[in-house]
Amino acid sequence: MAGRGFQLNPQYINRKGRPKKGATLTDILNKELGVKSVRLECDGKDQLITKKEAIALKIIELAINGDLPAIKYIFDRIDGMLTQHIGMDATIVDTTETELKIKDALNEIRERKKAEKE
Repeated sequence: MAGRGFQLNPQYINRKGRPKKGATLTDILNKELGVKSVRLECDGKDQLITKKEAIALKIIELAINGDLPAIKYIFDRIDGMLTQHIGMDATIVDTTETELKIKDALNEIRERKKAEKE
């Protein structure tokens, strides 16, 4: 009788469907940054630009004026962040040699115990 849940209990069917999810922070930020509300004077003319464009222009202006974090930010965005190589030093142990030493030591102990019993 598996697979007949809604046929047996039609009162549990969600007829309105799944509720709509609310706007995420990313959605809200993208909407606000896309609004053309910043006035910029270019070649003697007033121009409306988006907030996102205004932020980009400000970062570029800071970089041009020598702000190192702004320069780093721009290059990280354009070329990607530099990869960081992590090195490891490890000593290689020859396990076969170590195992042989352990086996020899165990054999010596066994031989001593036999000798003590005799």
